[in-house]
Amino acid sequence: MIRNLAFPFCAAILTGVFVYKLRHLRSQWGNARLWALCATVFFFCMTLWSASPAAAARINRMAGIVNVAELVAAICLSGLAAAFLCLALLWRYSTALAWARLRWVLATYSLLVVVISLLFALSTVPTERTVDFPYFYARQPTVAIMYAIYYSSTLVGSAVLARWCFVWARHPDYAGLPYLRRGLRLYAGFGVVLAVYSLIRLVTLAANWFGTDALNPVGAGASLIGAPFGCFFLVAAMVVPVYGPRWLGVRRGVRRWTGFLTLRSLHRALTDVDPSVIFVARGRRLDLQHRIRRAIIELSDWRWALAPLFDPAVEDAVRAVARERGVPEEELATLIEAAQLKAAMAARRAGARGTEAPSERSADERDGNDIDLEMAWWCQVARAFKRSPVVDHAVARTHGTDNTAVSL
Repeated sequence: MIRNLAFPFCAAILTGVFVYKLRHLRSQWGNARLWALCATVFFFCMTLWSASPAAAARINRMAGIVNVAELVAAICLSGLAAAFLCLALLWRYSTALAWARLRWVLATYSLLVVVISLLFALSTVPTERTVDFPYFYARQPTVAIMYAIYYSSTLVGSAVLARWCFVWARHPDYAGLPYLRRGLRLYAGFGVVLAVYSLIRLVTLAANWFGTDALNPVGAGASLIGAPFGCFFLVAAMVVPVYGPRWLGVRRGVRRWTGFLTLRSLHRALTDVDPSVIFVARGRRLDLQHRIRRAIIELSDWRWALAPLFDPAVEDAVRAVARERGVPEEELATLIEAAQLKAAMAARRAGARGTEAPSERSADERDGNDIDLEMAWWCQVARAFKRSPVVDHAVARTHGTDNTAVSL
């Protein structure tokens, strides 16, 4: 039951990846690396489809040959090992330099497929076994030799591949390409999964040769664990080198959206100062850069409109409350700004109007040219304005002790 769920699920994911890659193959027909990549995904996908017991039974019925699905799975896994080795060679070397080694890989695994097919044809396997075929027929010489060759070749090829990828990931050529190095390590991880899977299956098969089936559950579990792990490593290895460099942009975008939403709370609180300055250009409502820049401009305009209502007593109250609560000195500037804005808005709603801004007590190093610096500053102010107990306490203390302190 688990095999009929896990294998098709992983195969469906790889099928989606394969179809996606085929779009690129149509426009890059002569790209040997892309061919190798598509072959790797295709063979792994077909291995998983044919290894599912339900699919294996269907393949057997359609072909009219008992247990032929086992041969299909063996050929596909051998093709996967060959395609994976070709992909690694083409990734590390140019096509011209890699071709000499590629010929050996292709010739070796083609011969392997022929030998496996011949051994299967010579075997007598009348009983359909979709789960434990290698172990059920382990004492039949042709089946034993077939799987010994099959698992050994996959083990050797995967181990060599994993070693190559781990070594290349440390190569100075890739020092400035961190995501490519991670991709190589992920490919190496896929090779390790294949190698461990093949080793466990080979050991389990050998145990059956000597008359014990105690390791059969371990061999069966190896495929159940290897399928999702192999799928993860292969898909991640393809995605990370391509989309990894874009991750910084994604993180920056997420930070900006989060910052914009933080600014919105302060923006809404100060809108009553002068709603006429709010402007969003046509067609740019979803342009984050434009919305942030406009929000900062509008907040700055409202801040200067409220500046004549800033009260030095509010700043003194913030400093006093901050001392009582042990607030770090570097947080005082934003707390004072938030408290002044909150007190000035309260005074404005009460009917106060100012004519001249008071002189600033502290120097402001921001010049308004760095949008990231401006956004960081206004986000700190917005958070303090919304939920800082120091700000609320200072404003309440100021208005509670001297309601006439605001400059009118």
